[in-house]
Amino acid sequence: MADPDMQDVFQLYQRKVALLSSAQKEKLCAAHDEGMSPFVIGCAILRAKQEQRLSRMRGKNKHISFNYIYRIIEDWMNHGITTEEAFLTYWEAVNEDKQKMGKRGDTHVQSSPKKVTRQEYTYTTPPKQNKEFFPFLDE
Repeated sequence: MADPDMQDVFQLYQRKVALLSSAQKEKLCAAHDEGMSPFVIGCAILRAKQEQRLSRMRGKNKHISFNYIYRIIEDWMNHGITTEEAFLTYWEAVNEDKQKMGKRGDTHVQSSPKKVTRQEYTYTTPPKQNKEFFPFLDE
């Protein structure tokens, strides 16, 4: 599979969060221009969605916004998490910390998160629907 590009990131955001304005696209492109790979930008979007899902499991309704996602991107950029390799190293360390805390009983760790892959945020076109009234009659 080819490396993701910014168009893949835009499609991921629009599929998982909301429509992107041109100003928001420019901010994402600026992060890319500063050296952050599209893979890592996509992971920031998925990370925000993961946080929203975990919050809902706890009974809270967390709304994620573009600014929230962009703050994740800025934080990762400040910590040098700009490439796929740096992100995977960071993510493994986060998961190790969660597992250690879970063994001590300090937190409720339900299961270790799965490894983030490129396929999770690569856009695939859904199959076209048959718009005829009685498609089963054509068989």
